[in-house]
Amino acid sequence: MKATIKDVAREAGVSISTVSYAINGNDRISDETRQHVLAVAKQLNYVANGNAKMLKQKKTRAIGLFFNSWFGPIYSEIVRGIEQGVHAKGYDLLACSLYGAENSTAYKYLRDQMVDGAIILTHSFDDQFLQSVASSDLPLVVLDREIRAPHIYSILIDNFGGAFTATQALIKSGCEEVYFFSGPADSYDNQKRQEGYIAALGFSKIPINPDFIITSDFTEEGGFEQMTNLLKSGVVPRGIFAGNDEMALGIIRAARHYGLLIPDDLKLIGFDNIREAALAHPPLTTVTHHKREMGLLAANTLFSAMANDETTDMLKIIPTTLITRDTI
Repeated sequence: MKATIKDVAREAGVSISTVSYAINGNDRISDETRQHVLAVAKQLNYVANGNAKMLKQKKTRAIGLFFNSWFGPIYSEIVRGIEQGVHAKGYDLLACSLYGAENSTAYKYLRDQMVDGAIILTHSFDDQFLQSVASSDLPLVVLDREIRAPHIYSILIDNFGGAFTATQALIKSGCEEVYFFSGPADSYDNQKRQEGYIAALGFSKIPINPDFIITSDFTEEGGFEQMTNLLKSGVVPRGIFAGNDEMALGIIRAARHYGLLIPDDLKLIGFDNIREAALAHPPLTTVTHHKREMGLLAANTLFSAMANDETTDMLKIIPTTLITRDTI
């Protein structure tokens, strides 16, 4: 059976990233470690994908787009912007899911540099792996995370500012107690939105109550389930800042089921301004940002990096605005 990079890493007692560093001649590891890894690779008859490297040298005129799932109204808009930017440059866009983890095609495309650049929409690649493959020949643009490393460029939403504004709006509307419905703990967007929520409470000298931070998952069903649990327990929040619109839609559904009127009994603000937010009953007050433009900016940033433009910003932040509708 043919040896894989994972086999080399296990036998050498190092990470997959370190094996990649050694094989690609990266100077982030010592000569001693490199020689050890190469010796193990030779012993296992491991051969890196030479065809892929040769293809890379000739340039593929393809950009990799790596993601966990196509589902979700936010990603669909971002991807449209990416497609627009990539096709405008005459490149193909190769989309890869992370199904199969480290044995997936996605890992192979990056390890073997089978694209000229990549846009990362997933947290399944850890920071160390991305740092090990990023180079002047393979620049990366990451969304929803910040990685400070050479040849890796971050495009972020002003999550903190948007969350601060949303929470302040609820406080100014008369809500002395504001709940926060949180998304996944490993989401950079969620972390910054929670920080903005906490900062807004502190700014208004309102004590932080850990019981008011409700852990959910950025889905409508998750928002519905957690809101239902609160109402079943006899708790009726006066104000809720939901970490995204999908959870906010679930909260509206649960509130309606229990006979609550919005905004009379409950005031609510979401985040993202997805299409369904304006169509909700009542229409949802939310924080908006330019999703398609974010995708286009990601593509343009990547092409600037591929052209070795030294003025390319390593970090760019997309501004946010509060859209006031009928839930506050």
